[in-house]
Amino acid sequence: MRRLLPVLILTLAAFPSPAATLEKLTLDDMVEKSTAIVRGKVLGMARVTQSGPLIYTHWKVQVGERWKGPVAGEVEVVTPGGVLGGMRQVFPGVPALEAGSEYVMFLWTGKSNRTHVIGLSQGLFDLKADAAGNPMVSRTASAEVMLDPKTGREVGDEAVRMRLSELDGRIRRAMAAAVR
Repeated sequence: MRRLLPVLILTLAAFPSPAATLEKLTLDDMVEKSTAIVRGKVLGMARVTQSGPLIYTHWKVQVGERWKGPVAGEVEVVTPGGVLGGMRQVFPGVPALEAGSEYVMFLWTGKSNRTHVIGLSQGLFDLKADAAGNPMVSRTASAEVMLDPKTGREVGDEAVRMRLSELDGRIRRAMAAAVR
């Protein structure tokens, strides 16, 4: 699979595609596979870089709470695509970060030392207060094709909405179960 990933990325970059195929991740999957899980506020775009044929947008995120990963006041999160030198790259399923917005992010740092949102948009939860002032996390259902990792069959995604305290408990239980 590791050898196929660069080929897949290059193929996606060379041929615009209306959809991507993603492995459907459960919350427990994201907790296990993430190298960091943080609550953070996007301070803004830090820079745009190019690595081979791929463009990456780098975002500066101020960490307000950390469940997993190294202690840091800030983290740089990378999303594939962006505009550089008059060239624009867009990839389906890439999470849309907005300066000034707060999120819970399930992050993964690979050998390239780039930190990505795991599962593209699956690992990004918008954080806003409900009408009663309770912090709530949510994400819309992904429109991208998702496959069940056990069966290889196409499955649908569902929108997620819950209290931040519920997500906190689920993250802590999944981390405790992984230690056993």
